Amino acid sequence: MPLTKGHVLARKYEIVDFIGKGLIFEVYKARHTRLDRDVALKVLIPEIAADLEFTRFVIKTVQATASLDAHPHISWVHDIDKDGVYIFFVMDYLPVDLNGVMDRIDVDTSVNVVLGVLDALSFAHKHGLVHKDIRPSNVRFSDTGEPLLVDFGMAEIAAKAAVKFKKTAFLPPPTYLAPEQIKSFSLADERSDIYSVGALLYHMLTKKPPFEGDIKQIYYQKLSPTFSPPRPRELNPDIPPKLEEIVLKAMENDPKDRFQTAEEMISALSDVKRKYIARFKNAQYEERRPEGSFVVKYRLRENSPFQITSLEVPSVILVNVPYSITLSLVGDGKGKVRIEVPDFFSLSAPAVQEFEVPCEISWYIITTKFVYGSYDITLELMYEDVSITENPIRVPVLVLPIEGKERKAGKKTIFNLFGLIEPGE
Repeated sequence: MPLTKGHVLARKYEIVDFIGKGLIFEVYKARHTRLDRDVALKVLIPEIAADLEFTRFVIKTVQATASLDAHPHISWVHDIDKDGVYIFFVMDYLPVDLNGVMDRIDVDTSVNVVLGVLDALSFAHKHGLVHKDIRPSNVRFSDTGEPLLVDFGMAEIAAKAAVKFKKTAFLPPPTYLAPEQIKSFSLADERSDIYSVGALLYHMLTKKPPFEGDIKQIYYQKLSPTFSPPRPRELNPDIPPKLEEIVLKAMENDPKDRFQTAEEMISALSDVKRKYIARFKNAQYEERRPEGSFVVKYRLRENSPFQITSLEVPSVILVNVPYSITLSLVGDGKGKVRIEVPDFFSLSAPAVQEFEVPCEISWYIITTKFVYGSYDITLELMYEDVSITENPIRVPVLVLPIEGKERKAGKKTIFNLFGLIEPGE
C-alpha cells in the first residue's frame, strides 16, 4: 500500500505526493524538511525488499553509479536510506520528462537534447557504466531546461529481478532497446546505448516511435532481417538529409555498423547542427550609395564569429566606367566571401576571397556591353564553408548604356527603383 501524504521517512523526508508504482519501486515526491527542497524518492517495495540477497544487489548497483562525480547532464542518486521496512533512494525531483514535451519539440531542440544525453553517456561509458534503458521517461529536464539522463543502474536491477522473480515484466520496454538486448540482455554495451539514442532522436524528429505495437510485435520487428521503420524524412521532410543519415546509422541492426562511441556521434551531430540547423538572429548593416545611406536588415547565424557593418555600392553602372563595391566586417576569425555578378560584368578581383576580420573587402566592376535594366549582385559570406546568413545578400543595381549629363540619376528615382525610403522620410 502506498505511503500516505505527510508520512515522514528517516525523520526528514515528508511524503508530498505519490507519483507512480512499478514492479520494484514506488516513486514519491517528498520534501526534505531540513534542506526545505523537493526530492524524488524511489522506495523499494517491501515485498521485494524482504529478499535480502536482492536488496543487497540493488544497493550495491546504486552505490556503483552514485560514487561517480557530478555531471551536468546526469541526475544521480544522492542518498540511500532506510526507515523500518522501507529502503529508499533519494534523487532530484524532475517533474518534466521528454514524453511531456515530445509533441512540441523542434529539430534544433531535438539535436540539443540528444547532444546532452550523448555527453552524459560519454562520461558514463568512460567509467564503465552502460545505461541500457534510454527512453523518453528517463530523459528529464532541469529548471533551466537542461536535459538530464536518469536511472543509471536501474536496467541492471530490472534484469536481475526478471531472473530472480521469474517475471519478464521487470525488463525494460523494447521500443528503444537495441536488437542485441532483445536477444540477450547481457549482450548490451556502449553501442546499445547509441542505438537507443538513435531511436529516441527518431521519435523526437518524426513524432512517432520507430517501432509500434505490443511487445510481441516489437520483438518480431526488431529481430526480423527484413523489417525496418520508415525513413525519418518520409514522416518529416523538414529533417535535413544529413541528420537522417545520422539517425539511421545509430539504429543499424549490427552494432559494428553504428557509431562506435558517444563522442563519434557527438562529432557527427555537432557538424550537422553547425551546417544545417543553426539558428538565426536579426542583424543589420548600413548600405551606402551615392544618393545616401540606409539600413538593411538580414538574418545572421547565432554562432557567426563576425558580421557586416557596411556595404558601399553604386546605384547606377554605366558602360566602360569602373565602379567599386566595398564590404566592411567586424568580429573575429577567418572566412570567405563569394560575389556573383551578371555575366556581362568583369571583376578586378577574384569572385571568392578569403579574409580575416575586422577588414574591408573591395572589388571593381565594369561592363562594356550595351545593356539596360536592373540587375542583382549577390554576396555570400562563409565561415568554415558554411554560409553565415540565412540568405545571400542581394544588392540591386541599375545598368545604363549612357554617359554625359544623364550619368547621375536622380536620388528620388533611384530610391523608388529599389523600393527604398529616402533618409528623413
